[in-house]
Amino acid sequence: MSRLVFTSLFVALATSAGAHSVRAQTSAISDVQEVGPVVRRHLNGPRFGFTVFTGDVADMRIQAGLEPIMTQFGWQWETQLVASEDGSQALMEWVLLVGGVEQDEFNVSLGWLAGYRFPNGVEFGVGPNVSVNKDSPDATTSMIIAVGATAPFGQLQVPVNFALSLAKGGPRITALIGWIVG
Repeated sequence: MSRLVFTSLFVALATSAGAHSVRAQTSAISDVQEVGPVVRRHLNGPRFGFTVFTGDVADMRIQAGLEPIMTQFGWQWETQLVASEDGSQALMEWVLLVGGVEQDEFNVSLGWLAGYRFPNGVEFGVGPNVSVNKDSPDATTSMIIAVGATAPFGQLQVPVNFALSLAKGGPRITALIGWIVG
């Protein structure tokens, strides 16, 4: 009989402690899930820079009479998804670039990156990229890892970014600078 009473008492205490713990977690989850209005900002603008090819792709470019470096110019569409009170920002961005026109190339690439900007302007992002070239029927896909910073310059915001594009044939390294229009 005492074993039954002890077991019943233990189950009752464990159940009430578990119920209290669940209530505490439920109220904490509700507080976390409460989200105020999200103001999305669109921070778009031109980008200019260059890409350096390495590995087999650099060798193939040299054999074809092209330099292992090409200019890039284009546009970046950036959406600030969420901003915290300290100034951190979660970002989603599309980057469309045209490259190699100085070498009679027409290389178009489109990258989609998910990123994060710290309050001091330092940022990073990762995402897929696809490129097509007028001289090749095949698209090239890669994964981009980008880092950089956006700094105020008078009334402008000036982003400077470096990207490593991991692709078959060797990584590509890109440096871009521009300004934010909106």
